[in-house]
Amino acid sequence: MYQDYIITAIFLLIIALVIGGLTIRRYNIPYLYFLGGTLIAALFFTDPALVGNTFVSFLYPWFLPLLFLVGPGLYGSFCTIKERRDKWHLIHYLPMLIGYIILIVHLAAFNDHFYETVQLARDLNWAGTEIFWPLSDKWILLAYPFHVLLYIIVSINKLNAMKARVPFYVLPVFQAVFLIPYLDIIYNFVEHDFLFFASGETLRYIMFGNVFLIFWDVVNIRPRMQKEKVAEIKAYEAEREAARQAAFIQDAPKEIYPNAGKVANTDMVFYIEALIQGNEEFPFNTHSKKADFIKHSPFKNSEWEAFFSATSTNFGFFKKYARIHRALRLMEEGYLENQSVESLAKTVGYSSRAPFYLSFEQIMGESLSDYRESRVR
Repeated sequence: MYQDYIITAIFLLIIALVIGGLTIRRYNIPYLYFLGGTLIAALFFTDPALVGNTFVSFLYPWFLPLLFLVGPGLYGSFCTIKERRDKWHLIHYLPMLIGYIILIVHLAAFNDHFYETVQLARDLNWAGTEIFWPLSDKWILLAYPFHVLLYIIVSINKLNAMKARVPFYVLPVFQAVFLIPYLDIIYNFVEHDFLFFASGETLRYIMFGNVFLIFWDVVNIRPRMQKEKVAEIKAYEAEREAARQAAFIQDAPKEIYPNAGKVANTDMVFYIEALIQGNEEFPFNTHSKKADFIKHSPFKNSEWEAFFSATSTNFGFFKKYARIHRALRLMEEGYLENQSVESLAKTVGYSSRAPFYLSFEQIMGESLSDYRESRVR
């Protein structure tokens, strides 16, 4: 009966992690940290009377810092996307990062002591283990519930600031309640004694309520949060894309088009970039007249007039610029290795080499032959 309970509890946590990974990862990665850290803790603190040192041997010491993802993961799951993307949000994960730094330094500089400590832990002798020297492993494990409690308090304050609905409070509030038996489980694990209860089995039966609560939160509460987050996700993604496009235009305006940074409609700049790169059908072979080109382009005449005004250019220059830069792209791809200049000129819309040579020198400030020689050097 007791063994079946343990198996069921761990299995439910695994299912919760899988469901969470499939349904909510797009908007709430920290929640997966919470679920993953909780699963690792459940395995690590499984009753040694049932499994001996099996899980400890597998998880210690490299998975131990991941326990300190539980609190930040819970808090981060209630933060907005913008808050989680802030560089200062990383500070919540410092205990985990510091833990791994200590492990790597310990292994590299004190190899013998490292493996001696690992063996002590696998013998469940926590009195002498200091894998995270100068900190005692025993006190790190006992500090873990208090670390979670800190983030529960912060999470509840966050929900208060958000004026969240009552169901969203259920997980953090009951996590705080279950920390009492949880602390006793850990104390029994490292000291082989109890603080509040008299039986390890009783403690773990109580914790099944916490497992069920987490499972209920995954399948019932988080999907509701995701629906409410759809608008936030779309707005955030739109804002990021707009910022990316603006940065791209500002960083390389000359490479795209002269004065491109002054153009209000960034889609037009990217359309020109697509023409030059060959990602759009090159229109000037069939639509060389301004009215015909605008008619078949994805933008209105008023938008093109605003574009030419902002860039201080005209359609004639635009057509010449796009043709020559498309030719440059083809040359970079090795077009002239197998084809003639005459063929290149016709490919970008010129009737022969002569107007192509003239346009090239006007746009690039040097002749085609000089340009090719400079690239060879």
